[in-house]
Amino acid sequence: MKVAVIGAGEMGRWLADFSKCLGEVTVSDISAAKASRVASELRIASKPAKEAIQRADIVLIAVPISKTPGVLKSAAKIARKGALLADVASVKSDAVNAMRGIKVDIELVSMHPLFGPGASSLKNKDIVVVPIRPGKLYKELKSALAKKGARITEMDADTHDRVMAIVQCMSHFVLLAYMHSMKSVSGLKQAGMLRTPIFSNLMNLAKASMTGNPDLYGELQVQNKYAKVVRSSMMESFHSLDAAFSKGDTKAVRNIFKGALAQFGQREVKRLYERLYKQFEDGSS
Repeated sequence: MKVAVIGAGEMGRWLADFSKCLGEVTVSDISAAKASRVASELRIASKPAKEAIQRADIVLIAVPISKTPGVLKSAAKIARKGALLADVASVKSDAVNAMRGIKVDIELVSMHPLFGPGASSLKNKDIVVVPIRPGKLYKELKSALAKKGARITEMDADTHDRVMAIVQCMSHFVLLAYMHSMKSVSGLKQAGMLRTPIFSNLMNLAKASMTGNPDLYGELQVQNKYAKVVRSSMMESFHSLDAAFSKGDTKAVRNIFKGALAQFGQREVKRLYERLYKQFEDGSS
């Protein structure tokens, strides 16, 4: 089987490395030098996108979210009959709309690996798939992913984007705001010398998030039409809590605890509390 990975960024590199288990892999990029460097590191071939797409059984598009629809349309025009064309964009509405407009005889699925290029394996990793026109090649790819330990969940594009607004956009927004606010508060140096379980874990999580792609983080907030909804909800909560505390009202905290415990359960929060302290005391947080 021949696989073409279009986009030699960090995620494209990860996909190219994984795809070696499927067969012969070729990587392409708008920067031929970058594609050549990645190919050399992975011991695979690098070719211009047109040539790579025309000869591939599976074409994986790993380019910025905003560029994905256009690249999908261009790739479909030159893909071989019966090939599988897939993207790995983190927002699905525009990519899927582009796929629905493709009339040529090829398989079409829109994929979203819910992990970054730091993943060392697919074990227990989630991948969301929006099947548009799946076929034999998609079944083979899905089987290969599952055999490596991935959990495949199929859903429609709108559901994906609604869920990712919570899973990605809200989570990233919290950490971005947390890190951004650090530069305007005094005492950070002294705070860094002291530790509590929550502060230590949150700070480490925020620091680790800074290894991500800032352009991707920005695109997630802009391209996902539901991102503003979750940001607005969060900002409303911030303002509501600030107003309550400014008035000396501490009952708001009790209400939050009550709602969270009803949603997650006492057993779950206790289990996570014990894990938090174990990590803290082991020095792994």
